[in-house]
Amino acid sequence: MTKEEKYRALMPKVAALLAGEPDPVARMANMAALLHQEMGFWWTGFYRVQSEELVLGPFQGPVACTRIAFGRGVCGTAWKERRTVVVPDVEQFPGHIACSSVSRSEIVVPLWQRHEVTGVLDIDSRETGTFDEVDWHWLEKMAALVYGPQREIWFAAGCFWGAQKYFKLIEGVEFTEVGFCNGWTENPTYEQVYTDRTGHAECVHVRYNPEIVTLEELVRLYFCIIDPLSLNKQGGDEGTRYRTGVYYEEEADRPILEQEFLRVRRALGVEEMPVELLPLASFYPADEYHQDYLDKHPNGYCHLNPALFDLARSRR
Repeated sequence: MTKEEKYRALMPKVAALLAGEPDPVARMANMAALLHQEMGFWWTGFYRVQSEELVLGPFQGPVACTRIAFGRGVCGTAWKERRTVVVPDVEQFPGHIACSSVSRSEIVVPLWQRHEVTGVLDIDSRETGTFDEVDWHWLEKMAALVYGPQREIWFAAGCFWGAQKYFKLIEGVEFTEVGFCNGWTENPTYEQVYTDRTGHAECVHVRYNPEIVTLEELVRLYFCIIDPLSLNKQGGDEGTRYRTGVYYEEEADRPILEQEFLRVRRALGVEEMPVELLPLASFYPADEYHQDYLDKHPNGYCHLNPALFDLARSRR
């Protein structure tokens, strides 16, 4: 069985194990135990943010560092930079904290709750080069379950700056990031996407709690911020990178999305509209400059009417 197949088989087991348990520490404990047992990791555990430190949480494996400062080591770096960090050789990582000389490679995944990093999932191996994009993909999905059930969807709505702010304001949305989807160039830069030669659309990755906000509600809110009859143009922004679309990973989401698209077409009295509805083929996060842009630059450019942000807030 490949590593991909192991993770794919493990994911429903993790979800079933956590179902019905509201306490996040209990969820961390069982997730750490199951991951450690099924994947054979050397050290598997959690650190929780408390004030300006990461404090050791539930784990499986040898004795570990109890507290880690913000920005220190691999765990502190993942917290500070708000991203998953994969280290093929910990001896080559600047500022590595040697809790154990046995650890040789490491992956650290942030835990998100209401757009804040509240802890990290830390996994170590006794071999170098253990972790790759497969671990990254599946461990992020599992870490997202710590605070309850979560699903993912991607929205292209023209310029992604305003769209990210809009979705962040909706209750039940736990995480957002802007990036580029469904093109053919790997790891494109913003400048490359801007030429309209990479095939990518600017989009917002949304992770949400379906017990608080449903996919139907998110799609209806999405259609409030786009002109569904405009091809490759939203507001003053024009080009294929600004096309509109909804992209999904779970095939079970498609019938729900199709029904919402049908509802909009009927309301508009049209048979077709230039809004894509496709499986997610690829997604590459934009660089840090573009993440949460309007939070960093409150007076920055946004093609959305400010009243739309009030609409999102009203969902709280």
